[in-house]
Amino acid sequence: MKKRKPTIYIAGPMRGYEDGNFPAFDRQARVLERQGWVVINPAEMDRQEGEPPNGHLDFDPATDYEDRQFMRDALKRDCVAICDKCTAMYMMSEFETSRGAKAEWHTAKAVGLDIYYEAPLPHQNKI
Repeated sequence: MKKRKPTIYIAGPMRGYEDGNFPAFDRQARVLERQGWVVINPAEMDRQEGEPPNGHLDFDPATDYEDRQFMRDALKRDCVAICDKCTAMYMMSEFETSRGAKAEWHTAKAVGLDIYYEAPLPHQNKI
């Protein structure tokens, strides 16, 4: 049986961020790479293969056909990467607000990947 390299997929929210939350994905990718992981970064895949036609800020696959098609294609691409390449998944803070990240989490659970969670920072009370 062939052993897989320690490969981790980063899952987290993108929708509603002007920049798709790419800087946060990229920062986490660098941290994980320094720890010795091979990293699958969906922000990098989006940069290479194309971003939503209406951008991340106004992305709405529930009402827009082009966004729906983009979501289907991206989720298929991501789930194939998770199933074929990954040994673990890293869940970024607030992943539970993302339909895509929740689908990726369920995929990781279904195929038995180790799942790691980013510890959320406490919110500061404003005085």
